[in-house]
Amino acid sequence: MIMESNNNDNYVLVLEDRTEVKNEQEAGKISVVSGIDDKGNLKTTEAAAANQAAFLKFNNKDGLLKNFMSNFLKQFNNPTRFGLYKVLANNVEQGVDNLRTMLQSREKPESKQQLTEIGVSFDDYLPKKKNATAIDESKIDWKQLGDLGLTRERLEQSGELEKMLSWQKSNLITIAVPIGDTTIYTEARLAFRTDDNGNIGLAIHPLRKEPQLDFPYMGYKFSPEEKEALLATGNLGKTIEVTPKNAEPFSAYVSIDPQTNDIIALRADRVNIPKEIKGVTLSDAQYKDLVEGKAVKVEGMTAKSGKTFDATLQVNAERKGIEFIFGDNKSLRERQEH
Repeated sequence: MIMESNNNDNYVLVLEDRTEVKNEQEAGKISVVSGIDDKGNLKTTEAAAANQAAFLKFNNKDGLLKNFMSNFLKQFNNPTRFGLYKVLANNVEQGVDNLRTMLQSREKPESKQQLTEIGVSFDDYLPKKKNATAIDESKIDWKQLGDLGLTRERLEQSGELEKMLSWQKSNLITIAVPIGDTTIYTEARLAFRTDDNGNIGLAIHPLRKEPQLDFPYMGYKFSPEEKEALLATGNLGKTIEVTPKNAEPFSAYVSIDPQTNDIIALRADRVNIPKEIKGVTLSDAQYKDLVEGKAVKVEGMTAKSGKTFDATLQVNAERKGIEFIFGDNKSLRERQEH
């Protein structure tokens, strides 16, 4: 089997180009994906062991495949003329020989099943139509907000309501929490969320004195080095596997909310990282590092004003995307002070 492996094995993508085939039984031109060039075009190389260093390697635990597919599908008006298949990186030549045999007998049930198992489904990565995302105000329990000393008018005047109606968190807001005969005033970020029954409720993210890094987070225990990275920059700088309560584990970027000191996890497969950012096409190394969660220095980007600028880019879980870090303002503490 080509991909008889565990989740830790690296694999490469083998491209079958069927634009010139004469019949269904003929295998298309086969090559191994090596990257994307400065113009966004796919780069491939011969499936030979001598080219091992040039192969673009993937892993089931990272988000590189999702981002690669997003860029790959932008190039092709008719992706059905191509096929992508996973082959173990440590035995490419044998894997490609096996793949070619399957492709030449693709109509046989056993070959068809194996090709489905190792193939990359384009449908999984094509853009999906988005539904209207704004929250229906008629479904909001305004009394719940009133119990915290808040009104719709106050949230609207402060500009926080617009964010919350788009499923975003507010900035820090002073809320009144009734406890017995007394009321405690504290600061928190608020967000509307749906429960299992589809009802809209209020999620309260109170301000913490410091991040709770000494306790397991969704089943994951941070090492001393990981704690240091989170406290220093606010971002873990890599993806880890976390396991929510009563749910399946997933690969995630992890950051600290600079406003509340909450630990935030963002599913790696939900982050789309483009190959080109602000007019600059990332090198293969920059792109791979960015997908893996590392901080990447990018020079010569162009702002909307037309001015060029440099910045360090990194995926930030709290922002649900790429963060632009300017100058030396990289520490979590500095972000909390601004």
